[in-house]
Amino acid sequence: MLTTYSMFNICGTFFKAVVNGSSAAAVVSSRGTPSTFQSAACMCHAMQHKRSLSLFNGARHYFLSRESEDDDLELENPYIQYPVVTRDQMNRVAIDKYKFDFSYASFSFHSTKGESAIHSLSDLSDPTSLNTLLPRRRPHGSPADTLSIKAGDDAMLVSPTVLGVADGVSGWESKGEHCSSGVWSRSMLETLSRLLTEYKIAHYPHNLNKRDIDQIIDDSYLHTSHLMDLQNLNGSSTLVLCMLSGEYLKMISIGDSKLFVIRDGQIVKTNEEQLISELCPKQIGTQTLTQLPSEMAWVDAMKLQENDVILLCSDGITDNLYEDEINKYLNEYLNEQNLGLRQAAQKLLSKAKEIAFDDYAFTPYNEKVNALPKEKFGNKSSCGGKLDDMSICLARVVPNQNGGQVKA
Repeated sequence: MLTTYSMFNICGTFFKAVVNGSSAAAVVSSRGTPSTFQSAACMCHAMQHKRSLSLFNGARHYFLSRESEDDDLELENPYIQYPVVTRDQMNRVAIDKYKFDFSYASFSFHSTKGESAIHSLSDLSDPTSLNTLLPRRRPHGSPADTLSIKAGDDAMLVSPTVLGVADGVSGWESKGEHCSSGVWSRSMLETLSRLLTEYKIAHYPHNLNKRDIDQIIDDSYLHTSHLMDLQNLNGSSTLVLCMLSGEYLKMISIGDSKLFVIRDGQIVKTNEEQLISELCPKQIGTQTLTQLPSEMAWVDAMKLQENDVILLCSDGITDNLYEDEINKYLNEYLNEQNLGLRQAAQKLLSKAKEIAFDDYAFTPYNEKVNALPKEKFGNKSSCGGKLDDMSICLARVVPNQNGGQVKA
């Protein structure tokens, strides 16, 4: 039986070839047999789009046929039973020098509408249950100490080795009932966690390199797109993710969700904000099948030190608090008041909420709006806080007692 990762690897490799316009590539059909497209080196954008969608449908049939053979389920209600990953398994392959002590905090603003339950590929529970609606759960196929957290249309993933935030784009709500950025964002993060875990176990004792990360993020995207297609749902999100690899921190971001590395009271690393237009962030979702995440993502790495503080947050935080304010508050909470990560995350969230509910506050978001070119946007002005979903992942880098060396 093919593993989850190998299935994604087959489909993802072909997907890259089609999008990049390579001269020949193999596609896996619904029966799992290879076929070849003719030369497409000079394809136009329209043909590129058509073939990308054709590949997506081919991958969909492949997944469905595989699930039907393995699980003997009806195709209308497929899901994969991922294996349970124990702490002992992860300890045996732990070669990272550090791990994360972590906590999180969230505020749900876009939480009035009901969410569709995920009852297909990425959900491991009984398809008739509502486990996917829980604000917090342990996703199957990930290490036992991994948590998936739902905050309105935002999603967070926290574990001793991986942190992630996906900010679901709430604008999809206006497009009808078959839209859910909350489902997209949570599924994307959980799928990333599963594939990272499977890769780590399968490729021990090797650390992830950039090519591995690109492959995993692209395969996760293809799988999540497939899931949304099965549910007849549309949605999209930003993405910021960091993971430990040896003594390094590997970082990925798409859009305007932020990552900060704070060392000795100073921000020593942050990601680039990516925008499509003045107020619209880059995003990945069901509408971006013609471009792979690895082609648009900001990717970087840095060597870590013990006691580095790492913050990941959605724009609900950074639209209301300036970067120097975030740094000042965290130094105050963690160093001066010597609070724990949980208290510090909650207090930072409270600061952002105070501004968001203040009709007379002046914020980073106000600055962006007020700086828009008047010849294009007119005399627009903005004042007061910005209400939005808010997500915070806060971690401290500590020594990994189980890692740092290859196990015999």
